[in-house]
Amino acid sequence: MSEQRIPAPTQKRRTVGLLTSFTPEIFKSEYFNRIISGIIGALRQTPYDLKFIMVKDEEYADASRHIIKEHNIDGLLLLTWRIHPKYIEEAMQESDLPVVIINDYTSEVKANILYCDNAQGTRLAFNHQLSRGYKKIGMIQGPDEASLDARERYQVYRDLLKQYDLPFEPSHFRKCNYFFEEDGYLKMMDMIHTSKSLPRGLICFNDDIAIGAMRALKESWIKCPEEVAVVGYDGIEKGKYVDPPLTTVKQPLEVMGREMVNVLTRLIEGKIRGPFQKMLSPELIIRQST
Repeated sequence: MSEQRIPAPTQKRRTVGLLTSFTPEIFKSEYFNRIISGIIGALRQTPYDLKFIMVKDEEYADASRHIIKEHNIDGLLLLTWRIHPKYIEEAMQESDLPVVIINDYTSEVKANILYCDNAQGTRLAFNHQLSRGYKKIGMIQGPDEASLDARERYQVYRDLLKQYDLPFEPSHFRKCNYFFEEDGYLKMMDMIHTSKSLPRGLICFNDDIAIGAMRALKESWIKCPEEVAVVGYDGIEKGKYVDPPLTTVKQPLEVMGREMVNVLTRLIEGKIRGPFQKMLSPELIIRQST
C-alpha cells in the first residue's frame, strides 16, 4: 500500500488595500494614474495582492459605517482627493492597521505619509516667473475645500507677493471647482472677459488646469508666453505635447507610489515603526509656455 502524502498547508496571502473615492475621475486623472502605476509596479515584486476599495460619498458621510473593517486587508494605501481623517482614525486606532497616505500634508497628521514639498514647488514656479521679468503674477487655484495642497500653495503665493513687494490683484486670481482642464478653461475665460487686465505670468494648481487655461488663451487670440506665461504643476506627460509645451513643477509621482508600497510592507512586517513621514522635492521643468 502506497504512502499517502499530506499536502503542505498553504500560506495565507497578504493583501494591500488601495482606498479611493468612488468616482471615474480618479482613473481619468494622470496624477492618480502615475501614483497607481508606481504602486502596482512595486507590488509586482512582492507576494502581496492588491485590492481596490472604492468609497462613495454617502458611505463616508455615514458615521456608523466602518469601511475598512468590511474588507480583509493587511495594510492600507490611502489615495483620494483629500485626506479623510475618518479612514485614518479607523485604520490606525480601531483596526490597528498600517496605513500610508500621500500628499495633502499638515503638521497635525500623525499618520505615515509621503508628500512633495509644496512650498518649494510654489517658490520654483513663482521665482521662475520673476526671473523672466514678470511682475504681475496671477494664480488659478484648485478647490481648497478638497485639497490641503491647494491651500498651502495659495498661502505661499500670497507670502511671495508680499516678500517681493508685489500687489495681490483679485482679478488675476481664480479658484476652480474641480481639478480638470475644463475648470482651467472656464476660469481663464472668465478672467479674460471680466478683468480689465491679465496677469503677465500665471501659476496653475496642476497641469490639467494649466492646459485648459492655455486653450482659453489660444481661442481668445492671446499669445502664450508672449502675453501671458503659464506654469503648471505635477509634470504629467500631456504637458510635453501641448502648444506651446508646458513649463511645470514636476512631482515624482511614480516614485512616491513605489515608496508608499515600500513603507507599508515594512510596517506590516514589523521592520519599521510609524509614524513614518517623508518629504520629497519637486523639480522645475522649463518649456516654451514661459
